[in-house]
Formats: sequence, structure tokens, C-alpha cells
Amino acid sequence: MADVSLVSHGMRLNDTINQFHRSYSDHDIEGLLTHLAEDVTIQFPTGPQPIRGKKNIGPVWTMVFTTLIPDIRQELLSTVAHEQFAACEFIETGTLTIPAEAAGPLGLTPGGRPYSMNMASFFHFDDEGLIDEIRSYWDTGSFADQIGIDIAVIRSLQARAHSARSS
Repeated sequence: MADVSLVSHGMRLNDTINQFHRSYSDHDIEGLLTHLAEDVTIQFPTGPQPIRGKKNIGPVWTMVFTTLIPDIRQELLSTVAHEQFAACEFIETGTLTIPAEAAGPLGLTPGGRPYSMNMASFFHFDDEGLIDEIRSYWDTGSFADQIGIDIAVIRSLQARAHSARSS
């Protein structure tokens, strides 16, 4: 028989993941930040380094939602939670928008490039039930092919978004 406290804890983690993804798709920065520990670490496959600290991820997500991928959405497919860990699979869709000021120096045509990709994220929760680590993965080659941009350019754009947090 399953331990009721573990099942209840797993359900709370699933609820948190569901709310987190709903906030992401709604572009609700405050809703997203509510679920994060102050010292959260977030790693993306295109990022040069993890983003550390809740105060540093807000500006990155704001730039994504308002400038880079204003129609971004995530459809959660499955979530598995155990103890202080959760893993989820989802489909992200959106239109990567290359602003004119970023396009010129990179030799790109400004405008939108639609994409859809399967992704996975792994979460760790602290003792208060807040997310203190997220590691996200996706096929960067497929993403680059869909939007017609070399992966090195994508990394450059991500570095630009990351630098927004220090501005």
C-alpha cells in the first residue's frame, strides 16, 4: 500500500508543475516567480551558464514573453514526481521574433520564425516546496532547423537575453 503522505506530497508537486506551466503559457511573471526559491538555478541547453537567482530569471522571461517569443505556449504532456523531484514532458510552440536591432549584426532577416518542439524539464524542490533547480532539455538542432538559424546564432541570442538580467 502506498504511503499516503508520499502520494499527497507527489500530488502537491504535480500541482505546482501544472501551475508553473500555466503561468508560463499565460506569460504571468509573478505567477512563475511565486513557485521559485530565491536561490533557484535554471539551466537551458543553449545558455552559456545557468541562471542563478530568482531576481535574474524575471528579466529573461520578461524579454522572452514581450520580445523574443511573444506567443510562446507550453502544453504539459506528463509529469512524474517523487520525493523532492519532478520531471515533465511538454510541447512548446511559438514564433521566435528576431528584432531588427538584433538581426542586422547577426546577418539575419528580422521577423518571426514559428517552431514546435518536444521538451523535458527536471525540477528539484526545497523543503518549503519551492523550485530551487530546473534543468530543461530540447533538441537544439531540430529547433535551429525549424527556425532556419544556425545554433551558434541561437546561443548568441540567448546570451543577449541573459545579459538583459544584468542591465
